[in-house]
This record gives sequence, structure tokens and C-alpha cells, in this order.
Amino acid sequence: MPHVAQRAFSSSPQTVRSARAFAMQALDSWGGCGRRDDIRACLSELAGNAVQHGSLDGRDYLVRLISHPHCLHLEVHDSARRAVVRTPALSMSAEEGRGIHIVRELCDDWGVQTDDADHDGKVVWICFRRPEAAVSRCSCTP
Repeated sequence: MPHVAQRAFSSSPQTVRSARAFAMQALDSWGGCGRRDDIRACLSELAGNAVQHGSLDGRDYLVRLISHPHCLHLEVHDSARRAVVRTPALSMSAEEGRGIHIVRELCDDWGVQTDDADHDGKVVWICFRRPEAAVSRCSCTP
């Protein structure tokens, strides 16, 4: 049976640090994870995007972690119903737009859903295969 931890955060930039601390505490309580740095970096980006682009009218965003035997599934729910997560072309002079490229490189799978019955908005999810898992693909993707 998977472990689940979730918590809502207000849509202010200061909560990104709290979201990271919450996730790391959950991972520690489940026995740790070999991909801690990748998870921390990706969560920082997704929570930051939820605050900056996805939390409409100051509504909270939700962070949910689900630990499966072979992978860790992480979700960030926000109130924007736009299913498109922009991945702009990279430019040496660009000051924005690199974050989702970093997420794509660090995680094993990712996606966006807007049909979440439990939440009005969208869910950006990422999946990390456990280093010890003998599977080539995350088995926890929706």
C-alpha cells in the first residue's frame, strides 16, 4: 500500500520553501529516497510555477506525494485550468523559461491533467523511479 502525504500552501512565494520542507520531511518519514536532490529541485520549480502562474485569485496550491514500491509520484495542484505548461525554446539570453526543461531532465516522467474530480484546476505531476527499482518506466503515472 502506498504512503500518501499532502498539504495545501498559500500562493505566496515564501511557501515554496515550506513545500520543499514538507516533502523532504515526508520522504524522511518513509525511510528516505535516493533522488532527494532531484525531487527538491523539481518541487521548487513546480511550486514556484503554481504560485506565479497557477494560483488564481490568491487560491492555495496543493502538494501531494505518493510513495509506491517502485517510484515516487509528486503532484502540484493549482487553480488554473490551462492544461498547457509552456516549454519555451531555450535561449542563452533568456531570463525565464528554463525551469520546466530542468524538471523534464530530472524526473522520469511528467504530465498535466485538468480532469481532477477532487480539485478545480490542473495537476502537474512528476514521477521518480527508485534507483533500486528493476523497472524501466514509472508504474505510478496516471
